[in-house]
Amino acid sequence: MKPLIALIGLALILVVLIAIRGGRSGAVEISMYEMRFAPNQIYADVGVPLTVRLSNVGNERHDLAFPSLSMPHLQGLESNLGPGESRTITLRFDEAGTYTFICALPGHAASGMTGAVFVRP
Repeated sequence: MKPLIALIGLALILVVLIAIRGGRSGAVEISMYEMRFAPNQIYADVGVPLTVRLSNVGNERHDLAFPSLSMPHLQGLESNLGPGESRTITLRFDEAGTYTFICALPGHAASGMTGAVFVRP
């Protein structure tokens, strides 16, 4: 009986650790479609590369831009995608904070195509 209780306890600890760490850094997929990003909230850790798979599943061209941020780690990466296109980019944030991203095509952000990366220390 004691080994079973120990095993259950270990399993619960593992579940809690996964829940705490889950979705924070590593990799995420963002679907882009008519005036939405899904998900529109993602998490990252300072200094840890975040691989983002962008997929345009909509009927219009979309992009991913960080308008208030000069982001050297994003320079040279094309994130403007036509319908059906996908691309993988890698982001790295040097400071904790909330970083808003938008679709910078005319009218898209104003129609709700926005999101944020929440970066923890």
